[in-house]
Amino acid sequence: MPKTIRELADEFGVSKQAVRKKLDANFRVKYVQTVPRSGVQTLVVSDSGYLLLKQHFDGGNSQKLGEKKFTSNTGNMSINTIELLNQQLAIKDTQIKEKDEQLKSMQKLLDQSQQLQLMAEREIEEFKVITSKQSKHDKPVLNNANDLKQKNAWWHFW
Repeated sequence: MPKTIRELADEFGVSKQAVRKKLDANFRVKYVQTVPRSGVQTLVVSDSGYLLLKQHFDGGNSQKLGEKKFTSNTGNMSINTIELLNQQLAIKDTQIKEKDEQLKSMQKLLDQSQQLQLMAEREIEEFKVITSKQSKHDKPVLNNANDLKQKNAWWHFW
């Protein structure tokens, strides 16, 4: 009796998408028909097509003795695969924690750098203010050696 894609997926323990992937154009021409079921046009696979699909899904999923299978909507996964994925997930979690710590330390260093920059800018502004006040109160700058001799002469103070 012909079976629908959903029935095949349930029987083989795979998703409907996995079954549809195997229904290429040549397979559809030879083994797939559209029939009305409950007033809806439904794709069904003939018995010979069913046997080919069964051979494919059963042949490709041979498992070792004692190995348990986990079935979900994504297909069959062995327990070993799940354990491997869990180990990889734990490793990724530790890497993410390390990156978080690195980000925290980088943020702290950035804050310190910004504070130092601000302090340096303030000191430069203060220095500019002090030098501008001093330049207003200072005597004029001497241009040549004669000006220097006249300034240092002792009679200049009388």
